[in-house]
Amino acid sequence: MFGSLGAPEIAIIGVVIILIFGVGKLSGLGKDLGSSIKEFRRAVRDEDAQPPAQQPQAAPPPPPQAPYTPPPPPKTPAGTGDQKNSNIF
Repeated sequence: MFGSLGAPEIAIIGVVIILIFGVGKLSGLGKDLGSSIKEFRRAVRDEDAQPPAQQPQAAPPPPPQAPYTPPPPPKTPAGTGDQKNSNIF
């Protein structure tokens, strides 16, 4: 898509990056990147050297609970269920 990058293109990109960020920030960025890679490699090496730990057993599943059943509706006196209350207030 973009083609291959040659030496002149890479040099121009490098000069632009130096102009934008400055030499001080680039050297600090390089130092931080190097220490991060070093720490990552040390962590991977230490993890490989340690024997595998016992896997903790999973907790047993909780006991099943009875399903919720709503209470039955309240009973109304006979003959009042058909009438509607027309009193608004």
